[in-house]
Amino acid sequence: MKKALTIILSLAIGAALGLLIGSLGRSSMSNDQSTLSATFEIAGGLVALLIAAYLQIVLHEAGHLVCGLLSGYRFVSFRIMSITLIKDGEGKLRFKRFKLAGTGGQCLMSPPANVAPEHLPTALYNAGGVLSNLVWATLALLALLYCDNMNFFFKYFLASTMVVGYAFALINGIPLKIGGVANDGHNLLYLKRNKQSVKGFQSQLIINEKLQNGTRLSQMPDELFDLGGEIDYSDPLQSNVEIMRISRVLDQGDVEQAHSLLKELLNSHQYELLPLLRIEAESEILFTNLATNDKEMAQILSNDKLLMNHIIKHARVMSSKQRTLMAKALILDGDITTAKQILDNVKANRESYLMQGEVKSDILLMERLLEDKKNDTNQANSTN
Repeated sequence: MKKALTIILSLAIGAALGLLIGSLGRSSMSNDQSTLSATFEIAGGLVALLIAAYLQIVLHEAGHLVCGLLSGYRFVSFRIMSITLIKDGEGKLRFKRFKLAGTGGQCLMSPPANVAPEHLPTALYNAGGVLSNLVWATLALLALLYCDNMNFFFKYFLASTMVVGYAFALINGIPLKIGGVANDGHNLLYLKRNKQSVKGFQSQLIINEKLQNGTRLSQMPDELFDLGGEIDYSDPLQSNVEIMRISRVLDQGDVEQAHSLLKELLNSHQYELLPLLRIEAESEILFTNLATNDKEMAQILSNDKLLMNHIIKHARVMSSKQRTLMAKALILDGDITTAKQILDNVKANRESYLMQGEVKSDILLMERLLEDKKNDTNQANSTN
């Protein structure tokens, strides 16, 4: 959505600048007043476009929310850009910050309880965003056709709402992978074709809710991570559950096994995974390389600018990225002071993170690394 929004706004702004240059050229043969009027009109049009575009993001996610509620789903979180409204474990609404590369917003809900995957309603919830964009774009079109005497700003706003709404409906409705993220149409296609995709979709929503409310992966039931058949790694609804299963092994304290599973995943399926899932797996294998003291491989991965940019970019909102940076400082750089500072910072700000279960796990993993480092240092000193 975010990438689509950038493309739409870039094209619209380019068109507006073209109109501005054209109007300035024409006005040079007329007068300064008409030039100023044209400039203000185009500037107002750009403002109207920006408002309409961001409004359509809100309306898109609101469509998922309304259609999800109508399908029996329960509210978990509602995000626009990085501002996220959540329902915590006590049922209270709170604002937090979270962002996911390639997305401008996201509405996550919990599926109806005690419903088998084959009976899970998925179509309306997933199509809700596209339906909302279509409805509001059509209402804007009708207003343009049947309302008279509108000022230029409101007219531009309605026209922008119509154009952006229909564009979002197409971009999200036609099955695509945008910026490495599967859109609504893509998810709908997989949910229709494959029962395992439905199970993966259901598991992800349940896992997400539990993580948000403070449950660690290791504390969740085994069946959430078992899709019951061979995984289609090109389907993010299935492959993401597999990555979560590996993260669960890591949370259980078996770093060696998690490392082995990540190596197998990337060696066998890295080109099938969506780019976002692949870089998340690479981030985790960097951590397990550090935690297993494979400094040579860890150094190679640390030299990957794309990977490190991803980790640093998301470190403010994801404790797992802070965990990897802490391990790099401790194991690769030998900087115990910085490692302790990262751990203390995560502890001090633990309530600000969205996934509270993940924070609990990451703090424990970082504490184990520091303890192991301390024991190794003491052993080395006693030997000397």
